[in-house]
Amino acid sequence: MGKNRAGTDANDAAAERVKSATNNNGSFTAGLVLIAEDDEPIAFALSLVVEDAGYAVTVAGDGRLALALAQEQHPALIITDLMMPGMTGQQFIAALRRNVQNRLPPIVVMSAADPDLAEEVDADAFLSKPFEIEQVERLLQQFLESTPAGC
Repeated sequence: MGKNRAGTDANDAAAERVKSATNNNGSFTAGLVLIAEDDEPIAFALSLVVEDAGYAVTVAGDGRLALALAQEQHPALIITDLMMPGMTGQQFIAALRRNVQNRLPPIVVMSAADPDLAEEVDADAFLSKPFEIEQVERLLQQFLESTPAGC
């Protein structure tokens, strides 16, 4: 399972929001953001921004777990690092495209590398590392406020 803010009551509350929001009919889970990031401080900071904006978060530390969570929980938005051990962000996106039964949610790739990588993996947006809180908030607004529940 994904991890939220470890060791806090907020972790339990966020996990419960994810659990109650998750559906099994293949449509997106309204307000659920999947973060695939192996750097724990970055994943934690990003999850705080997403939660503070009022969305549920689930975090995967590698592409394999991210793929399993994406298929199980149907997030409305995926934010993935490109450089992860095991299964990279590029491999995760490719596997998701092969295995998804319905259309994909918006995918935001995150990297300290060249923003053109977003186009190479056919992502919807690019988030530079280090990121600014306002950048994340704009992406959340762009993708989650324009995605009707149950898409």
